[in-house]
Amino acid sequence: MRGIPLATLGLLAVGCPSQEPVAPMRGRVEAVAADPRAAIGSFCEVLPPAGDGPALSLPPLDGPAPALGPGWTWVSLWATWCGPCIEELPLLRSWQAGLSTSARPIDLLFLSVDADPAVLAQARAARADLPPGPRVIDPTGVESWLASMGLGAPASIPIHVLVAPDGKVRCIRVGAVSAPDRPAVAALLASG
Repeated sequence: MRGIPLATLGLLAVGCPSQEPVAPMRGRVEAVAADPRAAIGSFCEVLPPAGDGPALSLPPLDGPAPALGPGWTWVSLWATWCGPCIEELPLLRSWQAGLSTSARPIDLLFLSVDADPAVLAQARAARADLPPGPRVIDPTGVESWLASMGLGAPASIPIHVLVAPDGKVRCIRVGAVSAPDRPAVAALLASG
């Protein structure tokens, strides 16, 4: 976190340690069954109509931009110092495996917003469970990058950007995901 301007700390850290209360799974499942669009809307802070979202463009990264597959892409903004980010990693990986199909594959792209590349490298060396993926070169530019895709207010990580197979942003989620969110994610993936 050292060296990050205060405005960026507001974006990245303010909400990281805490999470919103999660509604019980039964309520979310019933909501998806009753109105999939409403359930998806409760999951996403930004939800453009299918096909109308902005095309995904990635912020400057410390390596080559990864090739995106033909299916859905789930971009996860995370950092080594963000507890909720680290806690949700196994869940994201299990959802990728459980929700991917040959007709609808899902690629996970983890973008680290750690300001210091040495801190990220050291953390990855110490913990094999941390995800591979590039680091955003300038975390101070993340807020404007997210704004270009429709997220108007500063937000805290983890932040998730779900991109439809057409390459357009379909959903931006601010905050950690948890098991009760799975039905809404499944409905979103089935919708586009």
